[in-house]
Amino acid sequence: MGKEETLLKLRDAESQIRAMKEAAERERERALREARREALELRGRLREEAEARYREIVSAADSSLKAERERVLSAGRGEAAKTKARGMANVDAAVRLVLEAFKGARHA
Repeated sequence: MGKEETLLKLRDAESQIRAMKEAAERERERALREARREALELRGRLREEAEARYREIVSAADSSLKAERERVLSAGRGEAAKTKARGMANVDAAVRLVLEAFKGARHA
């Protein structure tokens, strides 16, 4: 094999290596684009799932809060009614005491 033939084979090999490197670079870029696209899709899907879960949690907490609020309000209303009843029972006695005090002050 002559010098010229060896140089041609070397150039051929270098050309093939360059073509393989370019093909590998194109494949790398394609794989990166695909991975980025998949990551964006996954991130979007996970964000939607997280937001849906957030809405579920807030809704459940809201329902629980409303029930607790009603329970507290109901207990407060019951206590207010009891206090009012005790107060109303004492009104007659208080009126009698005031009238007696007034009558006593008038006769004194």
